[in-house]
Amino acid sequence: MNKRRLIILAFSLICLASIIGGFLYWQYEQLAEQKLQDYIKRLEGEGYIVEERSLTEFHVDDVIEVYWFSDFRSIARQENVSYMYIDREMGALYFLGEPPGGGTEANVFYYKRILSALNDSNV
Repeated sequence: MNKRRLIILAFSLICLASIIGGFLYWQYEQLAEQKLQDYIKRLEGEGYIVEERSLTEFHVDDVIEVYWFSDFRSIARQENVSYMYIDREMGALYFLGEPPGGGTEANVFYYKRILSALNDSNV
């Protein structure tokens, strides 16, 4: 192969990889939004008020990461909270609570991280 064909081939492969990468990222974002809407419907169906607010708008003393949506709902039920928040920049649902020692803690469920466990539809 001559040098010109090699450059054209390399450029074509880079373009193809960029297109495929962009498409996969777009698919991932669509799937994350679809899962978020599903979570919101479930929460609203259980009587929670869901608002979009950045976690940085609140003064939080501690952040507790919750790994499964069912655990997130269960903890919210136990804490008797009525408001849930969405932080799209973080890709998270969260609610605020007061720990026994005082202050404010955020219980955070990262809905974008759970996409790797989509096979478990009961999450």
